[in-house]
Amino acid sequence: MVSVEQMFENLNIAVVACDADFKITYANKKCKQMFKARLDMEGFVGNHMGDCHKPETMEKLEKLFSEYKEKKRNLDYYTVDIPDGKLTIVNVPFYEGDTLPAWWSLSLKALWLENADLMS
Repeated sequence: MVSVEQMFENLNIAVVACDADFKITYANKKCKQMFKARLDMEGFVGNHMGDCHKPETMEKLEKLFSEYKEKKRNLDYYTVDIPDGKLTIVNVPFYEGDTLPAWWSLSLKALWLENADLMS
């Protein structure tokens, strides 16, 4: 049986996780490739999310985390334009009982743009 970590490693989407202190605790292969290509960053697992986000973005993420912690929100997503299409970011909290120790962020590139010929 395939482990969850093996499954994340082989997904064709970027997966990153952080803990309650905004320390990056996991990044799959696709995420590492994306950070290298788009941000010229390597070895970021273990770093604070503020190392790869603007202060105003960190304020939004801190507010989002607070809403997760208070269970006012259970999912967040947004779409951003990137040079070769669109990127949808989905943020999902992970609870252990009532405690919010971590959250996951999934980055999905608009695959229908890449594979438009499959849609016709």
